[in-house]
Parts: sequence; C-alpha cells; structure tokens
Amino acid sequence: MTAADQRRTEAAPEAWRPFVLKRPRSWIPEIALAVAFVALTIPLAWPSPLVDLDVWIRDVSDANRPYWAYVVTVQTNRLGQGGLLGGIALGLAAILAWRGRNVRPLVAFLVTYGMAGAVLVLKYTLPRIYPHWPDVTRPPYADAAQSVLFSGLEPYGAYPSGHVLNTIVWYGFIVFLVGAGWNPLVRRLFLILPPIIVIFSTTYLGWHWFTDTPAGFFIGVVILRTVQRIPWDTVALPIWLEPERRYR
Repeated sequence: MTAADQRRTEAAPEAWRPFVLKRPRSWIPEIALAVAFVALTIPLAWPSPLVDLDVWIRDVSDANRPYWAYVVTVQTNRLGQGGLLGGIALGLAAILAWRGRNVRPLVAFLVTYGMAGAVLVLKYTLPRIYPHWPDVTRPPYADAAQSVLFSGLEPYGAYPSGHVLNTIVWYGFIVFLVGAGWNPLVRRLFLILPPIIVIFSTTYLGWHWFTDTPAGFFIGVVILRTVQRIPWDTVALPIWLEPERRYR
C-alpha cells in the first residue's frame, strides 16, 4: 500500500458530523426576525409607550429586589457570559478537530464567533444607555427621555443584549458540535432554559432594559440558523486548510 493509498483509507472513527435536526432551508424565519427587530427598534427612538414600559419594569425590579434574589440572579446571569461560553465551545471544537483530524469544527467556531462578535457593531450603531445611568449607586436613574436610542448620552451599549444573544448562539452551537448523542429532553432544556433565565436575570438586575433582550434573542436566532444552514462537513474549504485533500 502506497502512502497515498494509506491516506485515502485512513478515516478516524471520531470524525465529526454537525448535529442539526432539520437543516434550515427557507429564509422566511430570518426575514421575519429581521422585521421584528426593526419593528422593536423604531419605537425606541423616542419616549414611546415601549420606552415607558422599560422604565416601569426597571423601577418595579429595583423596588422588589431583596439581597438573596440579587445574589441568585447575579449567579444565574453568568449563564450568558460570552467569554466563558465561547471558551467552552472553542475547547470542544478543538477536541473534535484533534480527534477527527478535521479542521472543520474550528472553522465553524471561528465563523460563529465572528458573527456573534458583530453585535458590537449594532451596539455602537444603535447607542442606548443602561437602565441605571448615570451611576448605579446614586439614583435617580435615566428617565424615558434619556433612555431612548440616540440620546447622545454616554456610556452606552445596552441595545441589543449581548448576554441573551450568547445564550442562543453558544448553547445552540455546543449542541451543534456534540449534541447528537444527547437525550432529546436534555437537549431541549439545554437550549431553552438558559435564554429564559438570562432574559429574566438581566432585566431584573437592571443590567439591560427589557426591550434589549428580545432584540438579542432575534439576532441570536438568525446567527444560529445561519450556522446550521451551512453543511460544514462537506462545504469546500481552501486547500491550505485541508492539505490532505491533495492525496484524495
């Protein structure tokens, strides 16, 4: 057997296949989510009833937050930390790439990371102060006129919520990487519970306005569906990423 033949027949038993229950084909959900994002964003540009709702939810939360609840929600909010989740996803992708001698999990991670990080562009394009502006230790805080988009106040970056986006993108990506052998109920809870918990905690703590959270959710779902749409195990990659293809 020649070296070329040997390379053709070597197939790692741990070769990675992305897990997708049903690969997205229609773009209608993405279009609907984009429309929903725009429809949510527009009324935030002036002191609309939606902005009044944000201020009311913040004030009610501030008035009903005992210390034990604060501690619990601070800890559960860590479920949306992008650095931690991205690190876990990177570690899993690296292990899969090494075991399967396959660079594709890492390529999928880098593309996902780039799309998730692009939310920073929106945060700067749609500037909005945080609920406890200007100083969390010294109320009164921002009123409806100050908490709109494009208020000119700093620091900003509340809209959309990156924590909520992270719970959609990274938990979904972890399932995409290694979820094939999971129990369906466990997989469903893994995808559903973190967004619900983080939406509640980040709003209850006043770290984001309530309307920041569905905005992050909409964008996160679009990113995850885009990742799921790509056939990572067969999509053409540059030859320098897969030099072994020269021998196939």
